[in-house]
Amino acid sequence: MSDVFAKDLSRRVVTRIAPAELPLFDQTWDALGGGNRARSHREPLGFGLPGVDEMLVTAIVSGVVTTVLMDVGKDVGSWTGRLIGRLRRRPKELTEGPPPLPPARLTEIRKVAYRKARRMGMSEAQADALADAVVSELARKPS
Repeated sequence: MSDVFAKDLSRRVVTRIAPAELPLFDQTWDALGGGNRARSHREPLGFGLPGVDEMLVTAIVSGVVTTVLMDVGKDVGSWTGRLIGRLRRRPKELTEGPPPLPPARLTEIRKVAYRKARRMGMSEAQADALADAVVSELARKPS
């Protein structure tokens, strides 16, 4: 999946579950390498950002979204092939997300998101909220 889509999805999830972090979203995203690294263990997530002393939800969302999109990518190989084929003609399509996913697949994706959030140190309630937000955003129709 494209970095543009991953960042957009992450921003929408952060807007739902941690709107107070939005002013630092871009700075946090960039400090984490644009969401390209999925964290698999607990570590300080606020380093390098001014005034941040605790774990940032944005950092966890970045790791969860990266993991979820890698998982979704397994299903959408043909979608990715079509997208790459279109890039020569219309590069703006890089921002598109995956095609609509069936409810059963969204349930599986929710489990992936929840497990990843828990492994990254979120409480059960926070992980539930994050997983619900990820699935909700993936299920919504593009605007």
